[in-house]
Amino acid sequence: MEERGSPDGDPARNLEQGPEGPETPIQVVLRVRPMSAAELRRGEQSVLHCSGTRTLQVSPPGGAPDVAFRFGAVLDGASTQDDVFRACGVRRLGELALRGFSCTVLTFGQTGSGKTYTLTGPPPQGEGLPVPPGLAGIVQRTFTWLLDRVQHLDVPVTLQASYLEIYNEQVRDLLSLGAPRPLPVRWNKTRGFYVEQLRVVEFGSLGALMELLQMGLSRRRSSAHTLNQASSRSHALLTLYISHQTQMPPVDPGEPPAGGKLCFVDLAGSEKVAATGSRGELMLEANSINRSLLALGHCLSLLLDPQRKQSHIPFRDSKLTKLLADSLGGHGVTLMVACVSPSAQCLPETLSTLRYASRAQRVTTRPQAPRSPKAKPPQHLETELLQLQEENHHLRSQLGQMDPKASGLSGARVAWAQRNLYGMLQEFMLENERLRKEKRQLQSSRDLAHGEQRILAQQVRELERRLLSACYLQQPGPGPAPPCPCVMVPPLLCHMFSSKAPADGPPSARPPPWAPPCCPSSAKCSRERSHSEWAQTQVLAEMLTEEKVIPSAPPLPVGPLNTSPVLRGGAAVPNLARRLEALRDQIGTSLRRGRSQPPPP
Repeated sequence: MEERGSPDGDPARNLEQGPEGPETPIQVVLRVRPMSAAELRRGEQSVLHCSGTRTLQVSPPGGAPDVAFRFGAVLDGASTQDDVFRACGVRRLGELALRGFSCTVLTFGQTGSGKTYTLTGPPPQGEGLPVPPGLAGIVQRTFTWLLDRVQHLDVPVTLQASYLEIYNEQVRDLLSLGAPRPLPVRWNKTRGFYVEQLRVVEFGSLGALMELLQMGLSRRRSSAHTLNQASSRSHALLTLYISHQTQMPPVDPGEPPAGGKLCFVDLAGSEKVAATGSRGELMLEANSINRSLLALGHCLSLLLDPQRKQSHIPFRDSKLTKLLADSLGGHGVTLMVACVSPSAQCLPETLSTLRYASRAQRVTTRPQAPRSPKAKPPQHLETELLQLQEENHHLRSQLGQMDPKASGLSGARVAWAQRNLYGMLQEFMLENERLRKEKRQLQSSRDLAHGEQRILAQQVRELERRLLSACYLQQPGPGPAPPCPCVMVPPLLCHMFSSKAPADGPPSARPPPWAPPCCPSSAKCSRERSHSEWAQTQVLAEMLTEEKVIPSAPPLPVGPLNTSPVLRGGAAVPNLARRLEALRDQIGTSLRRGRSQPPPP
């Protein structure tokens, strides 16, 4: 046996936590009508069996497996109208409507299954005959309870009602003063879908409300066919608007006041033309009814799909789905009363109704009390708003009187301060890119200077090595006497360092500016130079090998040759090259003279 379940718990009970409750499924109550006298005379047996108060078991004839359906409540044919009213929990919906929620009670099922009887009682009421109290439907019992509940409230409540029908996809006002005429269905962001020029009547007593109900039922279209002698040929919507006098009245006189509402929807029954024997106008009415119910079922199927529910639901496919959009997938609380027939001849339509109701009870809504956009804010909010406006005006006046020169801000800074954040970000990015390019240029100059420094240092070390080698070649033969320090310096140095060198001679004949002063007697014998003079030459060699090039930008201009060189940055490189050239010439001259002179005695 297959069982199709429903969510447990009362959905309306969860709303006691706050005005905005969690997602609430549509509550479904199933009612099985009793067997008719004609069906009993034919000897038919019921194919529906109630198992407890929430499960219905279907036993198809012919040995087919049983199918079980689970709903919020299941009522068999022996249940009375009062049992249906209590099981549906309409009182709880009325309480929610008084608190500002939008609540809907709709009946659905096959034609002749007892929908209109469950909602408004037996058909004689439409003909002006009084209905016995025991046979009153959900609407009359809700009216009685609501008016009694309003009288015990501390806040005055205004009650209004509207009544319309959807006949062949045309909306007609059943409470209009003249003949019913088609009305357009509009939509706006505040109200959603609504019927334009619909008459809304205020009432204050139970008798006045019953007269409005009687007026609407007498105008509603109904006909007789094979399955039902008083079949409704239209969908009817009776709406009660509940508003407190503390709320702001609507600006538009035709617009109902903001507040809660309680809507009763009597859907026309689905039918097969072959089974009902409808012809002509009845067949057109049946096609229109089935088409609107099919659009309603399509919307329910899409609401069950979590992915498609977030995209688009085709509520605009029919007038019925437009007016029920808020009840099915919006911010309302919905109760569905599914009515089925126990006859075996109606089993296909019964199974279709049960599957329809099973899908409907898995559709969820998010109940939310409406807030009027034109409601007057509290007094403390108005006071705070005025204070903020005054403060804003005062700050604007101070900003306009501010002098940029007095505040120390130039015109460029004021213009810069008024730019937006995007412009500032662009400036920072351009500045950052410029600094990066400058950094790369500086790093390239530094690497080039370091390379030149390494090359010059290598040349200095090589020249020093050659200088020492030349000095050792000039040493005398083996003997006990230590070599004179003058031997380690070629004789040419003494002559080149002397002040008697011609001024117009070659650079190798002139003493460079860094050369140590030579003694006057250097021409007679270079061996008489003191150790202090040799120390000066050694200090010069150390200076050549320990120089470091410090990069800077840009290089200093090169001074004249007769000035002391400054070993800093790129300006020292040319002077150092000249000194190396002079030293190279001196070493070469010394080597040539050492080879040409005879060895000393």
